[in-house]
Amino acid sequence: MISAVFRRGGDVSFVVEELKAVFDPRGGAWVQGKYIPSILAAIGGVIERHMIAIGFLEGEGKGLKTDPTAQVVNLDAPRGKACPSCGQYEMRMIEGCMTCASCGYSKCQ
Repeated sequence: MISAVFRRGGDVSFVVEELKAVFDPRGGAWVQGKYIPSILAAIGGVIERHMIAIGFLEGEGKGLKTDPTAQVVNLDAPRGKACPSCGQYEMRMIEGCMTCASCGYSKCQ
């Protein structure tokens, strides 16, 4: 799931926050003088250190270094059928007939 979120793009820093907030009801562990509440929190810490190292985050416990301008993958993917005449994904129901908004093609004409 983490991989899927990262592939989606945009601001993925929330993943670190969510993972670090997971507490194991059986208790955590002390690692190098720091209390880690769960294995998921430890994974979140590793991801956070990596994001800091690559310049994505400003520092531990801080937010994004800059706002991401990356477009979310497949957000504007074409939906519906393509127009058989021009190939654009602009087919719309107009007056009870599927009509292309780009070229005006319609089966009803």
